[in-house]
Amino acid sequence: LEASVDQQPAIWVNGAKYELSAEAVEHARGLQRTWNDLVVVLDRWQAAGAHNTDRKVDRSDLTGALVTFDVAWSQFENSYISELIAIEEQARQVVMNAALFESQVQDSELEPMAPASAEAERELVR
Repeated sequence: LEASVDQQPAIWVNGAKYELSAEAVEHARGLQRTWNDLVVVLDRWQAAGAHNTDRKVDRSDLTGALVTFDVAWSQFENSYISELIAIEEQARQVVMNAALFESQVQDSELEPMAPASAEAERELVR
């Protein structure tokens, strides 16, 4: 829920900026709307019980608000978590490539004049 409140379309990982999709941002907004709607229903329910008024909340109102919130939650969670997994994979690939190039540089130090040595160093620094 906190992630949907922040509504930050960008995430920074390893110094790189990753943008969330418009779909994930829209699901965050939808979750916030349904959360606010649920809070309104709960406030009406509490007020009706405390003051014993005729403004009772039907069970169907509460059920509808909960179902709508649950659907919005699952849509947001699906898009947000899927994107976080993809971002993590991309960020991990940078580290994996650096480790590979470092290994190649170490191997090429055995033959410093080999063409692969210079290429490995360029890739590591890139």
